[in-house]
Amino acid sequence: MTLQQLILILRARIRVVLVALLATVLCAFLLNSILPRRYTASTAVVIDVKSPDPIAGLVLPGLISPAYMATQVDIISSDRVAQRVVALLRMDEDPEIRQRWQEATQEKGNIVAWQAARLQRKLSVKPSRESNVINISFVGTDPTVTASVTNAFAQAYIDVNLELKVEPARQNATWFESQTR
Repeated sequence: MTLQQLILILRARIRVVLVALLATVLCAFLLNSILPRRYTASTAVVIDVKSPDPIAGLVLPGLISPAYMATQVDIISSDRVAQRVVALLRMDEDPEIRQRWQEATQEKGNIVAWQAARLQRKLSVKPSRESNVINISFVGTDPTVTASVTNAFAQAYIDVNLELKVEPARQNATWFESQTR
């Protein structure tokens, strides 16, 4: 097939090509105007695996293993962190969210757990390749709320991670105090 033959074929089918192009552009425009806008907010959390444990003062060998990053991803995605986000942003006090909860559950269950589960569905947590950074992304329809939720997940993770490190030391201190008495 020569170039001249290709041009003649396209000229003969120009109406079909234009109709297909117009239909595609029209469909894209309609979908863009009908569907709600979606915003994605992202933040990154650096996991410091080389610093010593604040309680024991030693660098733990478990922190160096690849499973440590996967564990941190699981912590960020956990119910505990999501419920902390709901508490940080006071979402359980929002009348609109409370009304949605009442309609969806007939006031059965816990509003904090229900809202946390809704947030987790829109959350994406991924470790960066060959680094100690975890990327947290959240998708929503309001850019301000989306950014607030993403930042709250990062803050809640930091708080929960600190609790997970400090709580065993508190329990040990309590046990040692009871033993010394």
